[in-house]
Amino acid sequence: MKALSLEQKVGLMCVVGMPSKVVTDEVRSTLSKLRYGGLGLFPHNFDNESQLKKIIADLNEWSESNPRGLKPFMIGIDEEGGSLANFTEFYADVPGNRALGLAKNPRLAYESGRLIGSQLNHLGFMLDWAPVLDVNSNPLNPVIGIRSFGEDPNQVAIYGAAFIKGMRRSGVACTAKHFPGHGDVAADSHVEMPSCDLTLEQLYEQALPPFIAAIEAGVDAIMTAHILFPNIPQSGSLPASLSPFFIEHLLRDELGFEGVICTDDIEMQAIKNNYEPEQIGVLAVLAGNDQIIMCHTRDFQEKVRAGIIEAVRSGAISEERIDRSVERIRKMQEAMEHYRDNANPIPSNLWEAHAAEIAEASIVVHRDPAGLLPLDGRKYVMVIPTMERLTQADTTFDKKFMLENYLGDQGIGVETIRISMNPTELEQRVVESRIEQADAVIQITRNAHIFTNQLDLANICANRKPHICLVLRNPYDADSLPEASSVVLICSSGDGSMKAFAKRFSGAHVNIK
Repeated sequence: MKALSLEQKVGLMCVVGMPSKVVTDEVRSTLSKLRYGGLGLFPHNFDNESQLKKIIADLNEWSESNPRGLKPFMIGIDEEGGSLANFTEFYADVPGNRALGLAKNPRLAYESGRLIGSQLNHLGFMLDWAPVLDVNSNPLNPVIGIRSFGEDPNQVAIYGAAFIKGMRRSGVACTAKHFPGHGDVAADSHVEMPSCDLTLEQLYEQALPPFIAAIEAGVDAIMTAHILFPNIPQSGSLPASLSPFFIEHLLRDELGFEGVICTDDIEMQAIKNNYEPEQIGVLAVLAGNDQIIMCHTRDFQEKVRAGIIEAVRSGAISEERIDRSVERIRKMQEAMEHYRDNANPIPSNLWEAHAAEIAEASIVVHRDPAGLLPLDGRKYVMVIPTMERLTQADTTFDKKFMLENYLGDQGIGVETIRISMNPTELEQRVVESRIEQADAVIQITRNAHIFTNQLDLANICANRKPHICLVLRNPYDADSLPEASSVVLICSSGDGSMKAFAKRFSGAHVNIK
């Protein structure tokens, strides 16, 4: 600690990003000059496995020149599985948390954490900004949804702790997010400042149990949420991520968390639109955050860092306060090295089989009143809504949808009709006309409880033909679909889930051990 300057210590508290697909001399120069303590990687940074491995190797090579107190260099990524997954072009994918929760088997969360952790370990990551521990109590939540294990706080707690233990076994540190809970909001903090109406008593009952379980499971870091809580006056009208009440009092003192506390990215519009960069870092540190994440704009990052340094020099923040955060970060760095040295990851040649088992086990038949499953030799028409990017926390929205191909591989022929997410009356009439010659309709729904024209189309289809609905996003669609329809909850459109459905429901079942 004594060997580090104030500038180095404050830099260690800052996690930034880079715009390029390679570690350029400019990136090295910036990291060396400003001594940032970590770097986040995102899909814009890489296209394939070898490129990503080289980035991590180059960053680690650069970090070897750092003083001992500044390494290992923290390289983080949001790798949750499901809709927020970064490696789907070159690794087997796993369903997201909601799909796992529906299966009522916490082992799947453990295996998902272990598999994702194995992939991260193989690439050279020591830190994952996962799992999501938000309880999705608002069906209209635009940013959490299928990223959550469910609506029951106790279930989310059990599954979250299992995921953490699985990832730890693979040698990777975890970050529980988004404290104190991002599940009961109707706005996306990437775009605007959300507000949650829960009282403190309700927060303890409905949102905090998963974080308490994560702390008991030894989670390494907890990420704070950019959310206002107007019915908790102790927050001082500050978002949770900048509020001493939520961080120092609730998370540290009441819940007893001793690990690293980091902000969600402060370049999200919820924060960036409401505070100046020089002010944000100061508020974040005064609130009790140990790491400030800001991964997109260099000028913004430098202003945040400079603001914290100036606040220490002016006495607004004590250097002892900075030292406490640095000490927690150092402990996590040591823990990361320990996890890696004692890792027991899944061998890469087994990843695909493990992913297939998880995907098959997570598919739930909600109802099948007419016995339309498994699929047979009938002539099917499949109606597919084209996926839109519903939130910035979605890396898979534009992936090619392959279910029709996988059904074809199993001998199930389908004619496909593509529609918009909220199909117009004209689109509905076109579908109505085209299904006349079909024996049955397979309709894909994606948040039909929000894009309700999908429900109108479901009623048209169900009134004319045997009707199967595959729910690929939030499971809330099931309650609004026609009672006569067969409904399968998949809550994922990833390749693994699509292959698993095609195999399971065409007679070629996958055996789960």
